[in-house]
Amino acid sequence: MHLSGLDFLFWVAGFVGHVVLLFVLWWRKRASHYPIFTTLIVSDVVRTVGLYFIHVFGTKGQYYYAYWFLSIVDVVFELGVIYELAAHTFRPLGVWAYDLRGKFVGLISLYLGIASALTWLASPRTRTWMGTLVIKGTFFSSACVSELFVGMLAISATAGLPMKTHAAKILQGLGVYSIVELVIDAGHGYLGSGSNNRAYFVLSHIRMAVYLGCLCYWILTLWPDQPAPRELTNEMRLQLSELQRGLQESLRRLRSGRLR
Repeated sequence: MHLSGLDFLFWVAGFVGHVVLLFVLWWRKRASHYPIFTTLIVSDVVRTVGLYFIHVFGTKGQYYYAYWFLSIVDVVFELGVIYELAAHTFRPLGVWAYDLRGKFVGLISLYLGIASALTWLASPRTRTWMGTLVIKGTFFSSACVSELFVGMLAISATAGLPMKTHAAKILQGLGVYSIVELVIDAGHGYLGSGSNNRAYFVLSHIRMAVYLGCLCYWILTLWPDQPAPRELTNEMRLQLSELQRGLQESLRRLRSGRLR
C-alpha cells in the first residue's frame, strides 16, 4: 500500500499541525482548562502516526480495523469535547445557567436520535462490510457534532452568552469542520470507496484541507488571551444590592405571614 505525494503532504502537515497545537495548549496553559480537547488532539497525533505506519507496512484489512477502532475513540472524545465546551459556555461559574442544562440534554437526545436514523438509512457503496462500518461510523460522528454545534450556537445566541472565548473558538472550528465532513461523508456514502474511485479521494483531500485550516484557526485563536469578562459597574452593583435587599424583605414578610 503506497501513498501519493499529496497524501504524504497532508499526513505530514496534519502531524505538524497537531504538534504545534499541543505546544500552544501546553505553553499557554490551555490544556488544564480543556483537558478533553487536549486529549483528543493527543489521540489525533497517535492516530496519524499509527495509521501511517499501518497504511505503509500493513495490510488493507489491518488498516480498516485500526481506522474503525480509532474512529470509535474519536466519536467518544468529540462528544466529550462538546460537553466540555458546553460546560465552559453555559456554566462559567460552576453552575449551569438557568433552564439551559435541560435544553442542552434535550438537544443531545434529539440529535443523537436524528444522527442514528440518518446513519441507519445511509447505504454506502462498498465492497466489504468493514468499509460500510467505517463510512457509517464517520457519518454518525459528523452528524452528531455538527447538529450539536448548531444547537449550541442557537442556545448561546438566545441566551446572549459570550462567543469570543477560547471555548467558542474551539467550538467554531470543530463545528465548521464537522459540517463540511458531514457533507463529504454523505458524498462518500453515495460514491462508495475503492482504489479506482477518484472522486472518493478528491473528497477525502478536501476534508483534510479543511481540517488543516481548522488546526491553523485553533493555533491562531488559542495563543492570545481571551477577552476579559465584563466587570460590573457601580450602578449595576447598586441595582443587584437593591434587588438582594428586596428579595430578603419579601422572604421575611412571607415567613412572618406563615408564622401568624
